[in-house]
Amino acid sequence: MEKITYSKSLKAKLTLERGFMMESYQTLMDVVNTRKDVLLVQSFYKDRVANGKNKVAIIKGFKKNLVVYFALDPNKINEKYGITDVSETKAYVNYPTKLIIDSAKDLKNAIRLMEKALAKAGLNEIVGAEDIDYNLVYPEKSFDELVEIGLIKKRIRYIDENTDDYYHVEEYKEKPVVEVKPNPVVEVKEAPMIEMVNVKLKVMIKGKMTDRLFLFTNYTNWSEDKVLELTKVEDYFIINAKFPKNFNLEFKISLSQNWNGVEKGMFGEEIKNHQYYLDKDLEIEDIIYNWRDK
Repeated sequence: MEKITYSKSLKAKLTLERGFMMESYQTLMDVVNTRKDVLLVQSFYKDRVANGKNKVAIIKGFKKNLVVYFALDPNKINEKYGITDVSETKAYVNYPTKLIIDSAKDLKNAIRLMEKALAKAGLNEIVGAEDIDYNLVYPEKSFDELVEIGLIKKRIRYIDENTDDYYHVEEYKEKPVVEVKPNPVVEVKEAPMIEMVNVKLKVMIKGKMTDRLFLFTNYTNWSEDKVLELTKVEDYFIINAKFPKNFNLEFKISLSQNWNGVEKGMFGEEIKNHQYYLDKDLEIEDIIYNWRDK
């Protein structure tokens, strides 16, 4: 069986998301482009800002937001900036201050931190920058067009239909039907296999980091005995799981293997279950702001 997944580049995300994500990118680049001798290195997943060998920042996309990693010491930054210390993550040891930009306040803080990082890298001299409209640099294109030009990578994975990465499909089979004929001949008929879809969940935390996250779903009746653990990759968490096709999936994330550390909203409020109708393979990106603390 084929499983098709897609990986979006930063350029693709900026092309598809014309709202706050593009506004944030435009605003940050307006600051960067005012500095003399600034270097912008673009790769598939990120933009890197530097002054020669002096590091400034890395810009990436997650969900519908920009995430910026600054070459600044998080211990010297006031908590009011809403940053996360990712200094223990190997990939960001040189960019240990992370900020997810999902509000106007975050964008203002990102501008201040970018100015600090530029100055720290020796980029103090301000010049008259060219007025660049990034809506024109990244004009609107369809998903298929972005795949065609390589800004979205299509990956095809072949898997054994007889294996199940999540739970045994046999739990969803009916018992074999035995029909006895006069000859006598015994014929065993099995119900068809339940068709499954693959769900890839990527979770990023805004604020205090943790080393472990757990997934609760209605697929297992929210059972603590069948909770799944996510894998930490750099500064985010990921899990791949299979669920029945045409299933109404609900889930929540927790710090622990019980509900004591379940996720909460931006202001510490209780939130509804995440809900998705699974009619095909799906990639979900989520940002978690707070946790229940019991």
